[in-house]
Amino acid sequence: MCYNGFVSENGQKADGRNVRLSEAALWFRIEDLKNEARELNRAIADISQLVSYTRVDSMIDFLISKLDDYFVPETLVFMIKPPRKKGLRQFYYSNLQKVDKTLDPKYFSILEEYFDNLANTTVNGYAVPFGNLVHELPKDTFSDDLLKLKPALVIPLLGIGGVYAIIYISVKNDGSGFTANEMFYIHRMFSVLAVTMQNGLHYEISITEPKTGLFTYDFFITRMEEAISNLRRYNRHSGMLIIDIDFFKHFNDTYGHLCGDKVLIALAQTLKKIVRENDCVARFGGEEFSILLTECDENSLWNIAERIRLAVKDIVLYENDQKLSITISVGGCLIHDIKGVNPNYIFKKADTALYYSKQHGRNRTTIYSMGFLDAAKIKNGEDLSGE
Repeated sequence: MCYNGFVSENGQKADGRNVRLSEAALWFRIEDLKNEARELNRAIADISQLVSYTRVDSMIDFLISKLDDYFVPETLVFMIKPPRKKGLRQFYYSNLQKVDKTLDPKYFSILEEYFDNLANTTVNGYAVPFGNLVHELPKDTFSDDLLKLKPALVIPLLGIGGVYAIIYISVKNDGSGFTANEMFYIHRMFSVLAVTMQNGLHYEISITEPKTGLFTYDFFITRMEEAISNLRRYNRHSGMLIIDIDFFKHFNDTYGHLCGDKVLIALAQTLKKIVRENDCVARFGGEEFSILLTECDENSLWNIAERIRLAVKDIVLYENDQKLSITISVGGCLIHDIKGVNPNYIFKKADTALYYSKQHGRNRTTIYSMGFLDAAKIKNGEDLSGE
């Protein structure tokens, strides 16, 4: 007689309780497989999005937004060494909110050397428990300023030249440990980030000039063409500013080109702090800089130009213990959707405004407003591209 209708493979009567347990175990395994499939599909979708970004900032912003779906670490720090540049770029997050803090650069150098020595065994983009490093490295390698952040994981990103980024992930803000799904996601996403970020860093080199780190002329023109296209498709207005350092030749002639370089770098840093992430700041050579401002009107274009001008007035430099200051002249033009408008036309209008600022005392802002002649050409539908 069969028990509950089941017979074992060896022909013996199966125990109904064992069968039910087997069925339950099989059901749980199926559910586990379904969960794994969902996590894998989710990771694949996020990876597909991640590899579409070319800018390092955008990659990190996207990754932060996705980590928020899984867990929130108390602290998360990206320490990045750009190729052919001095210093580190750092992105510091507290509870996944970006804050204006940095870690001591020594914590990059220590682990750069450590992982470079283990390059043959290190898995690129895979998290290493911080506790392992504490045990393997000499005592007192990590000081209290790092330990108080309670780092839990360290992720090395390796490129052709070795380690180019170290990522510190602290304990989770809810006090729980990292789950298997969370570790799966971390390993997958950061191993892909190791490749995409290196590509992004090399791409940034190709579109930025080395002295100031600002965008090149060619890249700026590309962004202007995109702005014109967005205006026509989505009615998104943009504006352009041209900035010229007043009496810059005087700095070079009086104090030397090294002092002139200090001026250029200080101005570039000020511009990057004031404009938004989606705006484009470029240097065209010499003392001339240009900014493409997205989503603005004539009033906001003026306000940002004045913020920049006043901020530059506050820059203080020292050369041989002598206190130096600089001023700038600014010209601007809102990008209008008119027939034949192109980057060359916009440049000419902004340059006209800049010339007015320089001819009327310097250290001032002028925004080009379309006059009667422009209005007449628009009304008559004339092509302005040849101006």
